[in-house]
Amino acid sequence: MDCFFAKNVKRWVAVEANSVSIRSVKLFEQCPGDERMTFPVTHDLQRYFMGENVDFSSYDVDLSCFTPFRQEVLTATRSVHRGTCITYSRLAGMVGRPKAVRAVGNTLGLNRVPVIIPCHRIVSKHGPGGYSLGVGLKLELLRLESIEF
Repeated sequence: MDCFFAKNVKRWVAVEANSVSIRSVKLFEQCPGDERMTFPVTHDLQRYFMGENVDFSSYDVDLSCFTPFRQEVLTATRSVHRGTCITYSRLAGMVGRPKAVRAVGNTLGLNRVPVIIPCHRIVSKHGPGGYSLGVGLKLELLRLESIEF
């Protein structure tokens, strides 16, 4: 596991990956292990948290534990670019299930690779909506991308 401190969001970032795909990205308030950066994605995440525009689309993410619907939702979420937000209902429409708004939100709550799959860019019609890592962190990530709520 790689680990580094992201000072812009005041969190430790831990990355689990192998030579083929990314398994998880987790954010902690305290250091979960030794600080090291061996995976290319870890360096790119550090650059992202320093405010750089980083394209994560070339990284393979292991979604094998999800149903086909959830895989589709998470894959579609990757198409939402930095500095852009869409609503949960728009994302549901993008995957051909316009009435599955709640299922889309539940799927995003299971996202194991935040930032790589930028679920923080999916918002409610009435505000930022929820976030499995806390709405405060969602707002910090959006601010990092120059999006204010």
